[in-house]
Amino acid sequence: MTPAACFSERALETLGLTSYSSRAYVALARLPQATAPDLADATRVPRQRIYDVLGSLIDQGLVAKTPGKPAAYRAVDPANAAAALMRAHRDSLARLEVVATDLVAELRTDWLTARNGHPPCTRRLERSGVARMDHWREYAQHSVLATARPPFDGLADEGWVHRVQTITRGGGTVRCVYHADLLSNPQLVARAARFAAAGEEARVTAAVETRMILTDRERALLTLPSADPAPGAEPGPVLMVDDAHTVAELEENFDRLWARATPFSSAA
Repeated sequence: MTPAACFSERALETLGLTSYSSRAYVALARLPQATAPDLADATRVPRQRIYDVLGSLIDQGLVAKTPGKPAAYRAVDPANAAAALMRAHRDSLARLEVVATDLVAELRTDWLTARNGHPPCTRRLERSGVARMDHWREYAQHSVLATARPPFDGLADEGWVHRVQTITRGGGTVRCVYHADLLSNPQLVARAARFAAAGEEARVTAAVETRMILTDRERALLTLPSADPAPGAEPGPVLMVDDAHTVAELEENFDRLWARATPFSSAA
C-alpha cells in the first residue's frame, strides 16, 4: 500500500466509511473502472463481501455502476465523494439536534415534576407546536399520514421534501390530505406539486378540521382548535398521542377522510 493510499483510506474511514469501503473506493479512484472480482483481488476484500461493499458505495453516491457483462464500477470525482460524505454528517447532526430538542421537551417537564414530588402527566399539551410537528416528521421511517390546513407552513420545508423522497424510495408511504383552501393559491399548489413529485400521495377536501401527523402507526401529533379563531392567530395546543388504541382510531379516521377526498392531481 502506498503512503497516499494509506492516508486516503484513513481519511475515508474518518468520514464514515468502513475499512472495506475505503479500500474499494481508493482502488477505484486510481482505475478507469473495474469489475467486482478484479476489485476484490486488488483490495483483498473477500469476494463474498465485495458486492455489498460496492452496493453501499453506490447508495452513498461514491461509485457508479456501468451496465454490461460483467458489470464494471467506477469511482465518482473525489471532490463530489467528499462533499456527499460531509453532507451525510450534516444531515445526521441535524437529526440528532432534533432528537435532542424533543428529548428535552418530552422529559424535562416530567423531570421537574418528579423533583417536586408530583406524579407524571400522561399527556402533553404544548403551545405553538407547528415546529415540533415538523420535528416529529423526522422520526418517520416507514409511513406518514398527515392532514394540512392553512397557513400550510410545512409546504415551505425543503428538508421535508428530501425526507419524503427518502421514505418513499425506501418502499414507505407518505399520504397527505390538504384543506381545499390550498387550491386558491397557485404558489401553494406549486409547492404541493413538489411534494407529489417526491413521492407523496395527496388528496384535497374541505373537510380537513385539524392538522395531524401520524408516523409509523405508532405516534400522532394533532393541533387542537385555537382559543383565538381570528386569522393569523397562533395555532392551538399540540396533543401528542402514543396510545395504540387511539392511534389506530386516528388512522381509521384518516382513511375515511382520504376515501372522500379528491386526488390532488385532479383537483390541481
